[in-house]
Amino acid sequence: MVDRVPIYHVMRPRHLRVAVAIGLMAPTTAIAQQAGAIEFAALGVWHNKTTTHDALRGFGAGSRIGIWLPASFEVEGQLDLTLPRNSVAGGRFQLVYVAGSLLYNVRLPSGSSLYLRGGYGKLLPQNCVFNGPCSAHGAATGSASLRIPLARSLLLRAEGMVRNRSLYHYTSFGASVGVSFIGSGHGETVVGADADGDGVGNNRDRCRDTPLGALVDSRGCPTDSDQDGVMDGIDRCPATPSGAAVDGFGCPVKRPPDAGPAD
Repeated sequence: MVDRVPIYHVMRPRHLRVAVAIGLMAPTTAIAQQAGAIEFAALGVWHNKTTTHDALRGFGAGSRIGIWLPASFEVEGQLDLTLPRNSVAGGRFQLVYVAGSLLYNVRLPSGSSLYLRGGYGKLLPQNCVFNGPCSAHGAATGSASLRIPLARSLLLRAEGMVRNRSLYHYTSFGASVGVSFIGSGHGETVVGADADGDGVGNNRDRCRDTPLGALVDSRGCPTDSDQDGVMDGIDRCPATPSGAAVDGFGCPVKRPPDAGPAD
């Protein structure tokens, strides 16, 4: 007869404390998603048929590397490698997709973020046969995604995408899921809730209503390098001369000419 081990011998108090600490930490982690931050992602990818290469769906891996810009924009490079199968020839081949994209990010108070992507790249088939060697061609790409914090600088990233080249009547849908690492633009990682999404946790943020896209100092307060009243990151003319009248975007406006003395 096998002896049964009481559950309290397995789940000791210190084990419970560790488990609870991990469970409490993960959902409250906020990432410094702001201008200057570098993002790297490693993903598993999938796409459906690639008709221009007589290919069935393909599975593989992909990577992304990007840099965050002011006003919640981001530029990103993309490299995907999948292994679809020719529907007639039957053999698998390598399909490489290299692209560049511009992203617009919507940061959420929890530290999560949504984004929309638009870009253009090139499909590069290797060892593919379709009425002779398969040819490479360009394709526009668009996608929507969600990032969810896991721990400190690590996020879960899931994305749906579409590729299109109207000249070849080519449209392909796909998806990817994996992890993304975001390093702070100020060389530090933010831990804890971040109500205004400026990359400074609530426990250190002295300005908790910072508008999205504004650059902040280490206290979480917006900066204004040209002192025109429009925050850096939102200011489209960051070098306005002192004393110049500006519009809502921080750019100089012409003053109306003097009307002269009244009658």
